[in-house]
Amino acid sequence: MKLLTPDTSFFQNYFDKGKFVLAWRISIVFVLIFLMVSVFYFQSSPMAAFFSFIPVLVGGGSLVYLHLTKNFKPLFWLYASSGTILSHVAMNMTMNMTHYVDFLWMVACIFLAFIGIGKRIGLLFIGINFTLTVFFFSFTLNTHIINIQPRSNLIMVGELLEIAFALFILGYLAYQYIVFQDYTYNQLKLALQNQEKQTELIQEKNEQNTLLIKEVHHRVKNNLQIITSLLRLQKQDLKPEMAEKLDEAIDRIMAMALIHRKLYQTSDLSSVNVDSYIHDLVENISKSINVSKEIKVKVETSIMPFGLKTIVPLGLILNELISNSYKHAFTNSEIGVITIQLTNTSSADFVLKYSDNGIWKESDPTKFNFGIDLIETLTSQLDGKMTREKSTYSFSLKNLDI
Repeated sequence: MKLLTPDTSFFQNYFDKGKFVLAWRISIVFVLIFLMVSVFYFQSSPMAAFFSFIPVLVGGGSLVYLHLTKNFKPLFWLYASSGTILSHVAMNMTMNMTHYVDFLWMVACIFLAFIGIGKRIGLLFIGINFTLTVFFFSFTLNTHIINIQPRSNLIMVGELLEIAFALFILGYLAYQYIVFQDYTYNQLKLALQNQEKQTELIQEKNEQNTLLIKEVHHRVKNNLQIITSLLRLQKQDLKPEMAEKLDEAIDRIMAMALIHRKLYQTSDLSSVNVDSYIHDLVENISKSINVSKEIKVKVETSIMPFGLKTIVPLGLILNELISNSYKHAFTNSEIGVITIQLTNTSSADFVLKYSDNGIWKESDPTKFNFGIDLIETLTSQLDGKMTREKSTYSFSLKNLDI
């Protein structure tokens, strides 16, 4: 271990290492410089020599304390406090000195408090030194001016030496502060560079995941279309009643396939725009059933996009209602009108109202109606309730994705 570069391997933090070295070097310089200053003052002003020798004792004790404990923070308290006390005691008790250097020591003590202890303590020492300086100007300065004598060459050399030392300490503290700031800036710059790299990696991963999810939805849609194609081939050998039932199953599968198509065609892979979905669903059903009459569909929605948990059962409900209207409601109507309304009642609740202007037919209670039973099951899946008055349906449902 060199005299001015002590071992700091026991510290992990860069700032702790820097502050330990700072306290060590200041202690050494205090011992060397104030020992010389004390010698200069001893022949002309024993009182000034006494005040100058105290930092020698403080610096020597600090070196021993640092070597044994490795704890530097109490020394910054000691230097800032003792320096402040000695400066103001000397200013108010030693009347034949100039005290120029004491004001430099005040600034040095404030720097030591800021760098070694913290911002709040630094501000505290500013307040203490200002208050004591006001006291000096108010009660001591005039007496000091009256008693001050011309300086001998020896005293001037001593005072210049102490001023030079004080300026050196101030310069070193400023340099150390800049070193700390440069280190902080470089570490921040390095951290930002690492963060940018991590962000780029995350964005790249997100893009890959987005492509994979889109590919999954695309393949699911394609697989569902393959299933419907196979079912259409199969129905050619079935009786008309069975073929009709198979067509209904195909429409339900296509309603789900449409959801997956909507998902991979948009940038948001977690939700589906309801208004767009309903219009596409109506278009698919009209092509599938191929009704010759003109049918208008009015869609009124004021709700946010739905996620998969909600849009799948909702889409199947709408598929059953719209298919039923297309097949059975408009046998005697010149122009059919279907009205679909979706509105929010709260953040997690919404209402679906469905109606058409077609002819209402009562279902046979003795026969099992798969469509109505499916609607009731899907309504229950959405934690909702359904009411019906002829061809008008009202659903109170929950958004399961919230």
